[in-house]
Amino acid sequence: MAAKPPVVLIHGACSQPAHFDSWRQMFTQAGHDCTVPALPGHAPSNRTTLRRSGFDAYLDAMRDAAKAVGGRPVLVGHSLGALVARMLATEGGIAALVLVAPLPAGRVPMPARALPAFAMAAPFVLGGLPFRPPRAAVIRLALHHLPPAEQAGIADGFVAESGRAYRDLVFGRAHVGRREVRCPVLVLHGEADRLVPASVGEGIARKHDAALEIFAGAGHWLIAPSLVPRVGGAALRFIDGLPERRPRRRQLR
Repeated sequence: MAAKPPVVLIHGACSQPAHFDSWRQMFTQAGHDCTVPALPGHAPSNRTTLRRSGFDAYLDAMRDAAKAVGGRPVLVGHSLGALVARMLATEGGIAALVLVAPLPAGRVPMPARALPAFAMAAPFVLGGLPFRPPRAAVIRLALHHLPPAEQAGIADGFVAESGRAYRDLVFGRAHVGRREVRCPVLVLHGEADRLVPASVGEGIARKHDAALEIFAGAGHWLIAPSLVPRVGGAALRFIDGLPERRPRRRQLR
C-alpha cells in the first residue's frame, strides 16, 4: 500500500495553528503526517513581526514549511491560507489542494454586511499596521453559524493580522492563472458565508476544474471542531481518493 501523502494545514487571517487542531487530529488518526505551521507573527502573536511581514513573507514561510515535510504534500488552506496554498501550487511539487472558504486572488471581497468591519480596518491596512478585528465582528461575520459556546472558544484564539499583507492583496499583489494550478483541487465553501460569498468558491472551482462542495447553512468558519465530520470528512475523503482526479461537481449538503 502506498504511503499516504503528508498534509500541511495553512490557517487564515487573524487565526493561528490552534484553530486547526481538530483537523490535524483527524488527519493524524487517518495515517497522514500532518503539520500546521504558523504564518509569521501569528503564533506567538508578534506585532513587530507583523509590521514587517507582507504577503510575500507569508508565501516564503509556508513554502519552507511545505518543503520541510518532504515528498509532495497536500496543502489545505482556510480563507487567506487557501490563497497562499493556491499560489504555492503554481510552483509545482504539490500533490493536491483543498481550499476551504478560499479568499480569491486579485481582489478582497467586501460583502455589504462586512463593510463596517472593513472600514474600521482600512486605516491600518493602508498604513501597513497590525490590526485585530473586534470580537463582536468576528462572531457576527465568521462564527455566526456555530453554537454560542463554540463561538466563544474560537473567538478567544483570534490574533492580530498584518495590515501590510492585506495592503498587498488590496493592491493586487496576488494572481493565480487558470492553467497555473495542475494538481487536483477540492473547494469547500459555506452557503451562508458572510465574509467570502459562496460564489467566490464556485468561481475558483470553475477556474481550476475543481471538485466543489457547498455546505448548506454553514458560514466562513468551516474548520470548527463541530464541523469536522461534515467538512473535514469531505477533505479527508478527497485526499484519500488521490491520485484519481475527481470530476468537477457541485453538491449542496
